[in-house]
Amino acid sequence: MTGARAWRAASTLGVATALAISLAGPPAWGHSFPPLHTVVVQVERCEIAVLVGYAAGTGEPTERIIARAASQPKSHALEALRGALTAFAMAPLAITVDGRRLEPTALRAKIGLDPGGTRPAVVVLATFALRAGGELAIRSKDPRTTRISWQDRSSGRIVLDRAPAQDHWYSSVASFLLPLDPTGGSACATSGPSLSPARSAAR
Repeated sequence: MTGARAWRAASTLGVATALAISLAGPPAWGHSFPPLHTVVVQVERCEIAVLVGYAAGTGEPTERIIARAASQPKSHALEALRGALTAFAMAPLAITVDGRRLEPTALRAKIGLDPGGTRPAVVVLATFALRAGGELAIRSKDPRTTRISWQDRSSGRIVLDRAPAQDHWYSSVASFLLPLDPTGGSACATSGPSLSPARSAAR
């Protein structure tokens, strides 16, 4: 079995398990869990890579995700589940430079289960071209469920002495701000707009 086929088989098993657990009702111990967004931002010279881990909340959020996947033909259920989880993962997030929203130049996602094995989860890798400007912002419409960390990859784009500490988790932050060197990025090519994460995942 090739690596791609093995990954697909493992993903299908994970989806089947997630569906079975979700449709079986609430956990026997009676606890519920909110959705969780874990965001890691890596800044490079001409782009940023954003890794988003998302675990669906128990109850209604998971039910909506499962219902969206279940409404599709069986042959499309896995892609529908991946698309739904990706949309939920990216929906509360906005990446901007000087207030202008950045759209992803690439978006990849892999689905599975949360560490407890009870909720469907996804890891999304999104890359964005980093235009010149004065401030990079990562904003969340749901800071209660979001935590953010960041790393600079010797980009020369961040004013490090004014930036938050790297490799540290910041929780419940609605706006995470990184000061940009306004003279940086002039040598980077810019790309045209693309579909937003929620729209591209829904297609």
